[in-house]
Amino acid sequence: MQGERGFTLVEVLICTLILTTGMLAIAGLLGVSTQMQIGAREAARSMRLAQEKVDQLMKMDFDTADEIAVGGSLTENSADHFEQPLGGITVRWAVGDGPVEDTRVVTIRVVNLRAMQYRETDMTTIIREW
Repeated sequence: MQGERGFTLVEVLICTLILTTGMLAIAGLLGVSTQMQIGAREAARSMRLAQEKVDQLMKMDFDTADEIAVGGSLTENSADHFEQPLGGITVRWAVGDGPVEDTRVVTIRVVNLRAMQYRETDMTTIIREW
């Protein structure tokens, strides 16, 4: 029939090229969003571990517990001031005298090697002996 026309091969190739470009862009976004989700999950885990350590230290006796004694390092593992709760994660804390009697300034650093990128999370707080 004379009046019926279809798509030409060039038109089909152009549509296929446009569709392929869009699919590749979506695939790239999927990879980025997966990495961002993993990073957010590891950041939340680090903050949870830091908060748990603060809660543990708050319950200790300032006079008898070595973990809450003044000292410690955030850059290297020192006795009684670090732990490794999970593989690839190290929690370190440094303790200093607080601004008033019966208080301590505690800085906690969670070093997370499990994240796709090396990540350190710091938390500083003042705790009081009860």
